[in-house]
Amino acid sequence: MSGEALIRELRKLQVWVIHPEDAACNELIRHLKRIGCQVNTQWPIPESWPVHADVVFCLFSGHLPIDVSALRNGREGTLIGIVEYESPTIVRELLDADAQAIIAKPIHPFGILSTLSVASSRYRFERRQNSKIVKLEETLRSRRVVNNAVRRLATERSISEDQAYQLIRRWSLEQRVSMTRIADHFIAIDEGRDDYSEEF
Repeated sequence: MSGEALIRELRKLQVWVIHPEDAACNELIRHLKRIGCQVNTQWPIPESWPVHADVVFCLFSGHLPIDVSALRNGREGTLIGIVEYESPTIVRELLDADAQAIIAKPIHPFGILSTLSVASSRYRFERRQNSKIVKLEETLRSRRVVNNAVRRLATERSISEDQAYQLIRRWSLEQRVSMTRIADHFIAIDEGRDDYSEEF
């Protein structure tokens, strides 16, 4: 991605700064606006991830009574921690909150653009990877269900597993539903589940 394209992407971001109003907060807001981001501010920390927030800069501080874990509720974006100093408590909070990056106080303009770019890119990559993992897990679950149904059907009808597979496939095409759904239905009937009432 070219530098110009990168800036265009960053200017589309809805950024929230969750920090008490002070000189450091104002400096961060000024620089984010210079980049072109749409900036909102809030304090104290909300009970859930701000609606429509693409990026949240949030203060992590061991001496303030704040609960950063609330931001995990409904999280849909990049989290960048703002820290005044390092301590085991703050490091643990950053890890528990799954922050993509940190910036240190006192806040200086240098590094904010890079941090914002890298953290946003990392979050998008992680989201794509998680989506792939979910799809792979669902595929594996579907295969297990179908294979289970194939074995049961082959035993019940004294046919080969290949014939049982083709039979489930035919039912799937006739009913216009997935083979997994047919397999789930067959297994439920085979196990005599009284609470399974789905019909095709």
